[in-house]
Amino acid sequence: MSDPDRPLPRLAMLRAMTDRAVLDHVFVHGRTTRAELAATTGISKPTISESVRRLETAGALQATGTDQTGRRGRIATFYELAADAGRVVAAEVNQQGIRTVTTDLTGAVLGTERHPPDDRPVTAAVRDAVAAASGSGPGPVRATAISVANPVDPVTHEVVALPGSPFPEGRLRAGEIGRDVLLDNDVNFSALAERREGAAREAKSFAYVYVGAGLGVSLYVGDQLVRGAHGLAGEIGYLDSSGSTLASAMADQGFGRPDAPSLDVDAMLTTLDQADGNAVAADRLRLLGATLGRAVAAICTIVDPDLVLLGGPAGRRAGLVAEIRRTVHAAAPGPVRVEAGAVTDSAALRGALLSALDHGRDGLLRAVAEN
Repeated sequence: MSDPDRPLPRLAMLRAMTDRAVLDHVFVHGRTTRAELAATTGISKPTISESVRRLETAGALQATGTDQTGRRGRIATFYELAADAGRVVAAEVNQQGIRTVTTDLTGAVLGTERHPPDDRPVTAAVRDAVAAASGSGPGPVRATAISVANPVDPVTHEVVALPGSPFPEGRLRAGEIGRDVLLDNDVNFSALAERREGAAREAKSFAYVYVGAGLGVSLYVGDQLVRGAHGLAGEIGYLDSSGSTLASAMADQGFGRPDAPSLDVDAMLTTLDQADGNAVAADRLRLLGATLGRAVAAICTIVDPDLVLLGGPAGRRAGLVAEIRRTVHAAAPGPVRVEAGAVTDSAALRGALLSALDHGRDGLLRAVAEN
């Protein structure tokens, strides 16, 4: 026998869709009225009023005051996201340490922290950094997203430690950090930031190529990220380059670090800075651009993306972009745009935050539905 107080599945679905439309508007625009919500969403005023009442009762929205509407005798009530509706935490883990940002569900920053590398196991260091960030603000932490420099298995969601990797995150254990922690590769998060807010918003398909201490590619076909069966798609540092890997070939050109199995970002940046007036640096830049450009051209040959974005501390520099573009245009079978990424302030951390916001907002909607 059915419960008369329980909404029918179709009614529950319509309520959930209306609640999402209301909250999506509030997430983007902040303070609003029921009339503005109805006008923006195209949903009837009675349905909007019912949704606002439901969301206010569930603690997702709060009334923040009234004002004259401009019509005689009419006063509008304003609503905004409740102060304790929830928060999200994003973290970036790399050789420079751990950087965290905490925001509310609108994306307003509540706190940022930097933690330099230390001698503790990386899981303990990340767990403590996330715990510290989680204390920045009211309400529950509804999602935590962590960017790492190693690939992440799409099935187990655990970090994959690659042979010879210089990055300590290969020993990271998500289950020891907290529940429902979102882990992903920094290149994938960077590409997400470009897709949502950067230079790839209008591209039908694109490849994001990271050039820094490591090398990596993230590929989007439409809005679908191509991860591979084991999360290893895009690990171009292991591509064959004249009998050695691409990363080894670059190291042999003088761009490797003698103290670690990674690329020397400072050496690349010095070459880029000196290339205009120094013939030796200019030759080194051409060789570096040609080496990377052939790898990018191979990607274009296989995938045929609409756009290639170059990111990372060296990858987005104009001189290297120009050299890679020249090689790609000469070697790739079809036309492709090669540009620098537009998200320059820690694209990986920004992508992690966008992912955390997506999951955190979904969590709030689930809590409303369960209320």
